[in-house]
Amino acid sequence: MKKKIVIIGCGAAGGTAAQFARKYDRKADIVIFDSEGYGQYSRCALPYVIAGKNWKKIVEFPPQWFERHRISYKNEKIHSIDFDAKVVEGNNIEEYDELIIATGSLPSCPFKAENVYFLRSIDDAIQIRKKAIKSKKAIIIGAGLIGMEIAEALIKLGIKVKILEYMPNILPNMLDKDVSDYLMKKLNLDIELSCKVEEVNENVVHAEKEYKADFIIVATGNKANVGIAKKCNIDKAILVDEKCKALPHVYAAGDCTQVIDFFGRSVVVGLGSVATRQGIVAGINCTGENEKTMPFLFLKTAKLFGIEIASVGLLRNEIDGIEARYIGKNLPHYMNGEEILVKIISDKEGKIVGCQAIGKEAAKIVDKMAIAIYNKMNVKEISKIENAYAPSIAPVFDAVSMACKMIERKIK
Repeated sequence: MKKKIVIIGCGAAGGTAAQFARKYDRKADIVIFDSEGYGQYSRCALPYVIAGKNWKKIVEFPPQWFERHRISYKNEKIHSIDFDAKVVEGNNIEEYDELIIATGSLPSCPFKAENVYFLRSIDDAIQIRKKAIKSKKAIIIGAGLIGMEIAEALIKLGIKVKILEYMPNILPNMLDKDVSDYLMKKLNLDIELSCKVEEVNENVVHAEKEYKADFIIVATGNKANVGIAKKCNIDKAILVDEKCKALPHVYAAGDCTQVIDFFGRSVVVGLGSVATRQGIVAGINCTGENEKTMPFLFLKTAKLFGIEIASVGLLRNEIDGIEARYIGKNLPHYMNGEEILVKIISDKEGKIVGCQAIGKEAAKIVDKMAIAIYNKMNVKEISKIENAYAPSIAPVFDAVSMACKMIERKIK
């Protein structure tokens, strides 16, 4: 008997789940509901749309792609789910045997705000661009990854940008303050730190001082979109296990979910990389398989104004451990290499629990350290591993080795 699989949402999680459900069950009836109508696209690429890239370029799988692969694509919003009757309600009633909830997240704003912009969809990016090309000055509230990437996009358009951040450093969920301060010196942006916004109206931000601009963008984070899933086990988001299971015959994936990470913390998913991997597992399991996700480390990376940034694992304030920060060149001194910063964080015995990097190939550095963290490796082991060496490519001892040696000396 053919299975009926219904998926709510067509982001990184929902769109991927549909693809893998089809790969593992060629006969199933698969229906995907997407309230936006663009198909599956990269939300991480939305700042590029603001900067001028055609929005069609960031659509990875348009609606027609799903139809060609016998996945019924419906541009509809689902209003409710009856888990007992196993139906969802949009424009019509749709029955299901297996359900995947991938409703993503919504912008979160901790203060009263009128006539502001948020960036969560292609439509948002198009509207911000339309406003930007007619403006001279903008304020961005929030200096996380989204806020910083929007700032770069607007500056490329010739907009004068001021950033207001509540925390004492930029990228507070990604970098320790000392690493953040190092980055700030390189960026040369107009940023006001430790700024608590009380209210926004009439293009004026009310904090300890008042700030005015032609338009204001709020980038203070997101909250899980779980309104139609209230019968699931919900904390800040839908609680799922490593099989992405939320209830019998119900799976959930992406930004609407909350997982236990590698360190045992309960974390709301907010990364496309994690959402995609959850989508794979949910899509496979709704066909009757028994796939599991690995415990997530939540690796993050970005490139801001030409500078690569990346991090993995715990920040320094999350563990009573040891840290070492190494700043050097990524090539031998006689090759005029580029400056790179690597910070390693370990527990008191030297087991690596976190890494932050700024400079060329920062993402590859934290990818390497993720493997070390997964395997519970000690700085002593990492410092002894040989590196590929050639004067024009890499030094004999790379920045990771040097930082690990520094921690090793502190332990001794």
